[in-house]
Amino acid sequence: MGLQGGTVTLTRFYLPDPPVADFWSFVDESLRNGAYRDATESGESPKGFARWEDLFDASFPYAGYRKAEYVAFQFRVDQRKVPALVFKQYERDAVQAYRTEHDGKYPPRHERLKMREAIQNHLLERVLPQPSGCEVVWAPGRHRLLVGTASLKMLEAFLEHFEGIFKLHPVPLYHAQWAIHDPSLPERLKDVLSGLLSLKSPHAMHEGRFLGYEFLTWLWFVTETQGGRVPVADGASASVALGERVVLSRQDDGKERVICTTQAGALDEARTALRQGKMVEEAQWVLTVGDNEYVIVLDRDLWTIKGLKTPKQLPPSEEDDPDGRFLDKMFFIDEVLTVLDAAYREFLLLRLTPSWASDVLPGLMHWIRTGPPESAPPLNP
Repeated sequence: MGLQGGTVTLTRFYLPDPPVADFWSFVDESLRNGAYRDATESGESPKGFARWEDLFDASFPYAGYRKAEYVAFQFRVDQRKVPALVFKQYERDAVQAYRTEHDGKYPPRHERLKMREAIQNHLLERVLPQPSGCEVVWAPGRHRLLVGTASLKMLEAFLEHFEGIFKLHPVPLYHAQWAIHDPSLPERLKDVLSGLLSLKSPHAMHEGRFLGYEFLTWLWFVTETQGGRVPVADGASASVALGERVVLSRQDDGKERVICTTQAGALDEARTALRQGKMVEEAQWVLTVGDNEYVIVLDRDLWTIKGLKTPKQLPPSEEDDPDGRFLDKMFFIDEVLTVLDAAYREFLLLRLTPSWASDVLPGLMHWIRTGPPESAPPLNP
């Protein structure tokens, strides 16, 4: 599910301020210019923006995309797809017809390619479009853009359309970019990170996955040795615990994976994998903030949050503010993102300083060898 479902999936981007004087007029004009329209003569898949409340309504009446400080809408793309078996049948019939006309000879390669293209175009005209979409929430005050999908194909389609209309370029907040765009992380540590990894490299996400592996493994270590407490703000804290699923693999070879789907207290196989040199590639986590409990799944790229379960919302009533449920949902999502920001920042403050090698790694390696202590002290007593 995307951002509106009971279980949330979201992919995070950093979005710079648009160079305009009137932000909301800019948003209004851009959304209307990029609104979904039916198929054109170009033959491209029709795509565009639609209302948050209705994927099939691209009218944006009464600036309904504005919800407090957020911009909320959907992205829709229609696709026509010919079933492989149907295409194969038509191609076989076309080949047979060609052989009948040419004394049993099979069509040469260039004829076969022309034949396949003609069949594809003919069948596409007869196939009904299949609409799909994803929700989008833009928090301009935080330079945050959330897209409710984990599908790379959908993300690529959305980004191409969004960038073409808004003339803005969202930055994917995977591990290294997440660190670089954290306003609370000291610049000197960002310089250290830039020395470890070239963010301009087209392979930066792959090359920087060591940060994701180390963060997830460190987070498990913290949950078992330091009480799992993460300081958030104003003296408050949240707690983090390992959930019921953890996946481990080697950083240099993610093919050999160990998947444990059991209670966190009985992860003997996962601990054995740690001792063999594997690290956490993906895990389910339980976050507790005050009375609110959340469940999330985070992998080594630290980009997409999947399986986010928020506290249940009350059923809507006629007296409710139409945007009330949206704002409640965003409060929960923002609370989760705040905890993750704080935990990742805490990790980076250690990882990018000499204390990582002198203070953290010895304790981490001891924990890997011996397992959790009988009594875990709190992170900040």
